[in-house]
Amino acid sequence: MGILKLNKIRLGKFLIDESSPIIIIAEISDGHQGSLEHAKKLVDEAKVAGADIIKFQMHFPDEEMTKGIKMWAGDKDYQDILKKYWFSPEKHKAIFKYCLKKDIQYLCTPFSMKAIDFLNEMGVAGFKTGSGEVYNLPFQRKLARISASTGKPVFISTGMSSLNELEETVSIHKEEGSNFLLMNCTSEYPIKDYSHVRLSLIPFLREKFKVYVGQSDHTVDNVTSFAAIPLGAKVIEKHFTLDRKGTFPDDFMSLDPIMFRELVEGIRKIEEALKNKDKIIHSKEQEIRSWAFHSVVSNYDFKKGDIITLERVRTARPGSGIPSKYLDKRYSKQLIGKRVNKNISKNTVIKWEDID
Repeated sequence: MGILKLNKIRLGKFLIDESSPIIIIAEISDGHQGSLEHAKKLVDEAKVAGADIIKFQMHFPDEEMTKGIKMWAGDKDYQDILKKYWFSPEKHKAIFKYCLKKDIQYLCTPFSMKAIDFLNEMGVAGFKTGSGEVYNLPFQRKLARISASTGKPVFISTGMSSLNELEETVSIHKEEGSNFLLMNCTSEYPIKDYSHVRLSLIPFLREKFKVYVGQSDHTVDNVTSFAAIPLGAKVIEKHFTLDRKGTFPDDFMSLDPIMFRELVEGIRKIEEALKNKDKIIHSKEQEIRSWAFHSVVSNYDFKKGDIITLERVRTARPGSGIPSKYLDKRYSKQLIGKRVNKNISKNTVIKWEDID
């Protein structure tokens, strides 16, 4: 893969470029259950757990869907569910200010044109779109135009879409000159078959569309989020809850504060592990190398003037003498046939100063 020069993305105080730290998003969805106080607790715990961003959803149920939609057989009307957990615009304004106070970035997913307008007027730093809106072209064009005129980035989830559909959406954002990032996503809640995660799409989407890519992860643990980092993911998004045994439908598949902290710590360790590409001997390695490497060792009681032959020496630790490579045919002419200038007992490390 060649080196791509991608457009940098700025979201509030966060910059996304080749060398920037991974951005970690705690996805609340509607886990606040309509309660501002519960939302504040989620913000507090997400901040303590190390999240960079906390993400909400903005619904205007009557605007975004018709009556009678059921997510699964036997479910209640989805519009009624949204109304039950509705987080009003006034509450969004309040939690937006609370996030500023707590120094954690507020991000929100709009699900209607009305929600886009409200969030933009509220002064959000960027937008995140759900996979259900990935091929809503009028919706995506509206966001693309806002992004082009304001610089606010759009994080686009890619679940449930074909490659052809995604190509059209990307073409609209490029046509309008928006600042966007793709989020690799599989819209299963939760993902039980790990082959459905398709982490290989991260480098594929980056190469194909020449944009940064993140991972919106719906598995119940941290494994695939960790694996996404060396594949090039610049953003990791995971659902977040205070209690996995809670009553909200997403709670069981979300990370609780302890698990989220483990996610953050793991990602930061992986970042450190990926930093250095130079094949050098570190100082701590040098300490071990001094005894772990092999030297030329006498296999025979040498008398002064004796000739070194392959039969009279072997390789053994430590590495403080003549390096063992001098018993390989590539280097052995520089050692074999030389005479020792002192008596050398059997099982002794031989050094260059011991030979003429």
